[in-house]
Amino acid sequence: MEKVIAVIVTYNRIKLLKECLNAVLSQTYKVHKIVLIDNASTDGTADLFIKGGEYDKDVIDYRRMETNLGGAGGFYEGIKICRDMECDYVWIMDDDTIPYTDCLEKLMSARSKIEGKIGYLASSIIGPDSEPMNVPAIDMRPAKNGYPHWYKYLSEGIVQISRATFVSILIPYDAIKKCGLPCKDYFIWGDDSEYTMRISKYYAPAYFVGASVALHKRFNAKKLDIMMENDTKRLEMFRKYYRNTTINEGLSVSQKQRKKLVIHNFKVALQKLLKGDFIRAKVIFLGTLDSITQRKKFEEYIANELSLQK
Repeated sequence: MEKVIAVIVTYNRIKLLKECLNAVLSQTYKVHKIVLIDNASTDGTADLFIKGGEYDKDVIDYRRMETNLGGAGGFYEGIKICRDMECDYVWIMDDDTIPYTDCLEKLMSARSKIEGKIGYLASSIIGPDSEPMNVPAIDMRPAKNGYPHWYKYLSEGIVQISRATFVSILIPYDAIKKCGLPCKDYFIWGDDSEYTMRISKYYAPAYFVGASVALHKRFNAKKLDIMMENDTKRLEMFRKYYRNTTINEGLSVSQKQRKKLVIHNFKVALQKLLKGDFIRAKVIFLGTLDSITQRKKFEEYIANELSLQK
């Protein structure tokens, strides 16, 4: 039986975390270990793992960070820990991911049906009302004859994809050794897209598995969109969204396409400013500006991670 280590990142969501842990511990395909990264929670999360605590279990490797590193920093730390362990796969998710009991079993079953190496496998994600969530991007890269072949395993409910989110993703240990670690300085949003694109580009094709299902209990089950967000704190966080996704556009498509997106973002920021929507105008403008001034730093990090693994 191949060894799977689950990586869960949590921050101040103790109720959801317990539901997530119970779901992972109840899998029909048992995990070898759970590496839990706690981003300095202040809601009593740490008490769950003290001696005699509710989750005082050998299978759980609890790591409390000194500060909140964001989702990106948390997954960086968790995957880094797994890289130093002996395992076959790393299964990653946020604390609001509730995998169905056979979620991991279905991923492992799909793996046996795919020829050759895989970059990662992604589960089918639904929201609280069974709505689609965290939908991955189909891999439209052409095969040798020029046509895309994303439907090669469609009869098995498996589709080739180019990127996905960190919500029930199963990554082979060798893919991590080859492609390095996520960009921790992304902090939040876009780090998963960059990392999964990196793996599918530089290691092996990746796949979506329809039979493997997980519930994503996110409060707002809608697609990330600054125009649909009214929470002031979350609006400010979109600065990182615009920085990260704009940088990713150059990495996944082309620098020319990235420049077009930069111009588009600045136009949208100006439109919001003229309409008196100062918060959105500022966030979009500053996030896009960050993508220009900080792009080189992230590109160098990714290149360094890839070169270190050769």
